[in-house]
Amino acid sequence: MEKFTIPGASDNVQLNTLVIAPESPKAVFQLVHGMAEHKERYIPLMNYLSEKGYACVINDLRGHGESVASQEDLGYMGKGGMRGLVDDVHNVTNWAKEQYPGLPVFLLGHSMGSMIVRSYIKRYDRDIDGLIVCGSPSNNPAAGLGNFLAWCIGLFKGQRHRSEFLANLSTGSYDKRFKADGLKNAWLSTNRANVQAYNNDPLCGFTFTVNGYRNGLFRLMQDIYSPKGWTVSHPELPVHFIAGSDDPCIVSIRKFSEAVSFIRARGYREVTSQVYPGLRHEILNETGREDVFRDILARLESWLSR
Repeated sequence: MEKFTIPGASDNVQLNTLVIAPESPKAVFQLVHGMAEHKERYIPLMNYLSEKGYACVINDLRGHGESVASQEDLGYMGKGGMRGLVDDVHNVTNWAKEQYPGLPVFLLGHSMGSMIVRSYIKRYDRDIDGLIVCGSPSNNPAAGLGNFLAWCIGLFKGQRHRSEFLANLSTGSYDKRFKADGLKNAWLSTNRANVQAYNNDPLCGFTFTVNGYRNGLFRLMQDIYSPKGWTVSHPELPVHFIAGSDDPCIVSIRKFSEAVSFIRARGYREVTSQVYPGLRHEILNETGREDVFRDILARLESWLSR
């Protein structure tokens, strides 16, 4: 396990990065975490895949974890905005390719990270060999309105303002169907220990700034669900969607299927999906996550064997 920084794409952001790798890896597995969390939460999956021969790399996104100058920067994406988030991840890919020349690179994005990686392939699909989209937020036609409202709030209160209104607009309703659990953020998983650890972690669950909501959620959603601007220079790129059936982010199985179909309609020839019954949003931290880990490994191995 090694930690270091990689220059971000803009704003002089330094991306705190973690690598767990075997001595002679057979492929690179790059991860992109979700909203209001950090890279260390993915160490169990990274350890598992490293033991199977994969060099695993993840960075704290701008505005998250250790990629901030101070606590005040949590949830602030800087002037680089949405493209800064995407190009930061591309910078990490380029670093991995320099460190492990000639190896296939597979990419996984969870939640907000699942939107970042789809914006990534919209621009850089030739730079990876497979994509896993985990816990994908389904298309919300109100994203444009959310972006406008965030712009208005930022105009009057500043880009660093933390708006409870925007917080409620984004994820504020997700706990409603899980009230019986009696636990804040129960929508994350059925694993109570995981939810409690999240709630107790100062680097998790913080409220985004206005700048964060605009660039990390609303503009990203508009970008990935717009049919415009997709180059699809690598139509053979395999894309695999995974999610829990009880994840409020996907809204419904029908909406999840629409997200899968949208990528297929862009021209990618191998787009597959798997839904895990009874699991919620964080399927990588759920009770029974070992099954998800094994399925991810099986998918990577199938891509490698071609």
